[in-house]
Amino acid sequence: MWFSPDIHYSRITASMMSSMMRREPTLDYIAVSYIAPKCQNNENESPEDKIKPDPLDPKNIADSIIRLEELKKASLSKTKHDSDEVLEQALSILRHTESIISSIRRASVGMVSEDIEAQTMISSVEDTPKAVKEWLAATFTKQIFGRRQAVEPPKFRSIVQAVRASMYVDKITRKTSQAPVDVSPATLMLQDQLNNWDIDVFKYDGLTGNKPFRGLFGEVLRRYGLVKRFKINLHNLENYCALVENGYNLHGNPYHNAIHGADVLITTHNLISSTGFASWMTDIEILALLFSAMIHDVEHTGTTNNFHICTSSPLTIMYNDRSVLENHHISSAYRYLDQPDSNPFDKLSKDDFREMRGIAVEAVLGTDMSAHFTQIKNMQNALFNPSTVNRNTAMTLILHCADISHPTKTWGLHKKWTDNLMEEFFCQGDKETSLGLPNSPLCNRTETLVPESQVGFIDFIIVPSMNLLGDMFDALLLLQNEEANATGTKSVNYKKVDRPWDNRLSENRKRWKELVTPKDETPVTPAVNGRVKEEETESVKEKVSHPPTKKNSTTDQPSSRKSSSQRNSQTDAPSSLNGGPKILEEDPKTVSSPTATGQSAAVVGACP
Repeated sequence: MWFSPDIHYSRITASMMSSMMRREPTLDYIAVSYIAPKCQNNENESPEDKIKPDPLDPKNIADSIIRLEELKKASLSKTKHDSDEVLEQALSILRHTESIISSIRRASVGMVSEDIEAQTMISSVEDTPKAVKEWLAATFTKQIFGRRQAVEPPKFRSIVQAVRASMYVDKITRKTSQAPVDVSPATLMLQDQLNNWDIDVFKYDGLTGNKPFRGLFGEVLRRYGLVKRFKINLHNLENYCALVENGYNLHGNPYHNAIHGADVLITTHNLISSTGFASWMTDIEILALLFSAMIHDVEHTGTTNNFHICTSSPLTIMYNDRSVLENHHISSAYRYLDQPDSNPFDKLSKDDFREMRGIAVEAVLGTDMSAHFTQIKNMQNALFNPSTVNRNTAMTLILHCADISHPTKTWGLHKKWTDNLMEEFFCQGDKETSLGLPNSPLCNRTETLVPESQVGFIDFIIVPSMNLLGDMFDALLLLQNEEANATGTKSVNYKKVDRPWDNRLSENRKRWKELVTPKDETPVTPAVNGRVKEEETESVKEKVSHPPTKKNSTTDQPSSRKSSSQRNSQTDAPSSLNGGPKILEEDPKTVSSPTATGQSAAVVGACP
């Protein structure tokens, strides 16, 4: 039996009283039909005070079912005189249930409470510039349009997995035993560095002639034994990877191109292999996740979902303003499979292909940045009881974290990715200006605060996401280990996963923080390659009354605050060009002006 949340309580009371008089197990049906929060047994509180619903906590769900069973037994054993007390307790549980059902109904019709919570958190930090707050809110929430996609209720499936850790240790770490006689430099690089967290994917892309997927995807699949397991057609695989490469490079994006796709694929591989999480996954799940990582941004237009919606592009008309680009990516990827001789998965069974597609669709749609805070909150709540974690949700979080992981790499790689991304943002800003539209956050070339935005991105998005990902790995692998010990499959103590990203995040945040100009503080004189230009130093000597030994040029600068693009060109040009601050040997007089140097750095970063 199922009660509507709007049902009148008098009808419930009358029905239950009638059932109790007939000794019918009404409460048994309620226990099956309702999932209610845990009741508090404080006699000094009113029934309303005892109601503390938390429908996302599985422990409360289990305790509530037990409580309902106790009430049922009590109702059958008590006399008619004290049955009113039992009815009152049952009625309190029904009120619990009403609140839960109401919350589920509100979520399904598009409430934005989680977005509001995230926006409030972002807005409450005083040290973050307004432009950065607006970018975080616009990118990682649905603030602008205020609409949420209907969320499918979580499917709580018990984790029933055969323990395959020892098998995967060999699959993941081994190298090709019989290499061809003529091995290309790109192949050698993959064999040597594929498991390296800081692999230089830009260098690898150059070695492949801007065709990174043709060797990469096949090599990754071989590491897990998936080529033999699913009889993957290697000829079709190469054709398919060529289509994906062409799709990524269709619009000539500085950031969302085939190099980014290859980087996300390698990072996803490292996340599940270096942590041992692959042993938690089935073969088809590994195949689906790696496939999703490769195609997750194919045919990206170099503009955001909001840009498509504001301009009423054909894509937003096709996908009804809902995860426009993400829907286009997954649709394009499966359209390629219909091309002649381009389906490497034609030997998969119908069930395997269907499961693979379901995982891929959910994972790629999960890369929509506006769903970030919802995704994080759902996983945080699920980890209170790891056995309830939805498998697809776990894989979606892995791909999402891999997609935004460039701040977890070395400074040289991270800085280059940032330069490319900012150039792509600026290109969108140029389009918005030409169309008479206001610039989206961080898309204005002259006003964007790059160091500040990266500090905010690391603090609000990357650190919480990567911490949660590590916690998820630990919780699910520990649960798997406990189940294996209980069944006698293996008996070892679980060791927490390594988190190579922690040190990188700390180092990169520090580097960006050093580039942030403090408020109400005058910028220092621009320096080239770490040294103040000689002609500017001489000018300062003439204008200030300090002794010649103090060559401080700060008094010769205007007090107004420079824009981020100007500051970056003045203080960070060597970093953009060389992947880090270095003292070079050239004569400063022979180097172009700081501003020109910064502009050339932006061009170099945009065209790897």
